[in-house]
Amino acid sequence: MVLEKGNAYFKGLSRKDYVQKAHEIIQKEGQEAVTIRRIGKELGCSSASLYRYFENLPELLYYAELRTLNSYINRLNEAEKHWQGAWDVYVGVWDCYSREAFSHPKAFELLFFKYTNEKLQSSINEYYEMFPGDLEKTSWIFQTMLRCADFLGRDYEMCKRCVQEGVLRSADTVQLNRMACNLFKGYFKTVLDEGIEEDQIDARVRDFIDDMDMVVRALAIDLKGYTGYKRY
Repeated sequence: MVLEKGNAYFKGLSRKDYVQKAHEIIQKEGQEAVTIRRIGKELGCSSASLYRYFENLPELLYYAELRTLNSYINRLNEAEKHWQGAWDVYVGVWDCYSREAFSHPKAFELLFFKYTNEKLQSSINEYYEMFPGDLEKTSWIFQTMLRCADFLGRDYEMCKRCVQEGVLRSADTVQLNRMACNLFKGYFKTVLDEGIEEDQIDARVRDFIDDMDMVVRALAIDLKGYTGYKRY
């Protein structure tokens, strides 16, 4: 791209160009390496040009981190092939989510906790348009998540499925929802605050799921053969 003075600082660039560049930097060096000045330099444009497309740098980072959801969706789709019953589904979703969240804690914090779910839903729609090859095989579980307003709400929908399957009392839905979400938040905060090495992720996920299994056994009215989550 040949740059000229004035308006040429913006010539040929789109939101997709900024998202792609930010994603590349994050993959190599992490979120902290993405700055407005660096994005401008690598795209050969004015630093101020970013504000033509995004409210601020955090919004750009938000879009750039959406690509990390690819592996989460793929993991859900693969695990779903092996799930046998309601508790396999419920705990299995948490297994997939925690594994990806512990692997990409800053991305998941940004996507699921720093912004409202309405932001995630509208962003996903735009992201499909920018990167049609990504996120194509969206599972019904992920679509359910997008319809919910917040972190508790997403799990609550899964809790209601357990009631519909006859394995959980309706009166215990809120308790399961609260216990599961607070348990995850405790594990996730530790990962965010203290960090985690790649070779520690599997053990941390196993600890979390083992604790989740205890919660399920305490509240289930029918385990229907469920003896603990088996990882696939």
